[in-house]
Amino acid sequence: MAQKHLINEFVHRVGYHCESSSMRDMFEFHGFPISEPMAFGLDATMGFGFFDTTNSISFIPESDIPFFLGGKQGTIEPNSLACRLLGITLRKQSFTSASKAWEEAKKMLNQNIPLILKVDLGYLPYFEKEGEIHFGGHAITLAGYNDDNGMAFVGDSEFEGFQEVPIEILKQARSSKHGPKFMHPSNAQFSMVRRLDGKHPPLAAGVKIAVKKVVDNMLRPSVNNNGIQGLKQFAASIPQWNKKLQGIAKDPVGKSISRARLMFELLHGYIETWGTGGASFRNIYRDFLEELLEHPEIKQGPKAWNNEDFKIIEECIPIISKSASNWTTIADTLKESAEEHKDECLSYINLKELQNIAYDIHNQEEILFTKLNKLKI
Repeated sequence: MAQKHLINEFVHRVGYHCESSSMRDMFEFHGFPISEPMAFGLDATMGFGFFDTTNSISFIPESDIPFFLGGKQGTIEPNSLACRLLGITLRKQSFTSASKAWEEAKKMLNQNIPLILKVDLGYLPYFEKEGEIHFGGHAITLAGYNDDNGMAFVGDSEFEGFQEVPIEILKQARSSKHGPKFMHPSNAQFSMVRRLDGKHPPLAAGVKIAVKKVVDNMLRPSVNNNGIQGLKQFAASIPQWNKKLQGIAKDPVGKSISRARLMFELLHGYIETWGTGGASFRNIYRDFLEELLEHPEIKQGPKAWNNEDFKIIEECIPIISKSASNWTTIADTLKESAEEHKDECLSYINLKELQNIAYDIHNQEEILFTKLNKLKI
């Protein structure tokens, strides 16, 4: 049995978001060298969700976090749209045993098959806040192992090259039970294989299908705290922060701080820094739309776009840029208030002004996705 194995042709490039950068690395390995914004755009998981848990069970049981928001609707699953559009079959395996999961992963690596793994980033030694913040929805790629020193080689979005992680630590990260059950990584691993018949739609048609799905996420969500309605709910909730964010809460490490400060810091993370590429994934999506304007397969290939299609995208780019800039303003305002005024930050923030910016985002994004809805498939 091989003591050491690293998949040579597998390349990790630095990215913004753990899932889309992992998928981009895998797509390149399987013969589809595309950018991370293109991988993100094709997977069509961008959206919006706002979950107010003040009158129910908290989103994260260990701490009493009153609400959560996210710029995505969906995560990597076997029915991944990007894979289907590229003619790739995505296989998901989950294991109850961490040792069995590792043995299976090793078998795949020995066959030169890289993997995407779900892990709890709180265990990963190359994160400076290792052990402080647990998040079981993190995605990394697995490129090899060395049994001689007990190390695995993993690719992680914002880190150059492959990181060495002790295999025993990786097992813990894959089988973590921190946080709510739906966030447990459950030793999940994903592998890709190209369809034998090589069938997939031309890229020019595929991107339209992907844009349509994001339009549906935003304009026709299945629940009303998602999409445009979710944005409206988020904006409407801001004046209530005066009541909802009173008192003391525990941060993820168990330290007591004011609930407002905790929430301000978390919202900044949700929007700006925790693998979103900034502005609640709007920056990555803007980059995807910009790439469509110049992409050779969309301009000249089969199902090439017409001038009207390009005109729609051209009109949308300034709108999503404005929305992204507003998201960043909200995040930065909250962060600055928390840093400057600490536990007293709620007394120093202008909630009305924040609400106006949130309503502006709602209006901009309603216009944006209504325009994108005009793309004819």
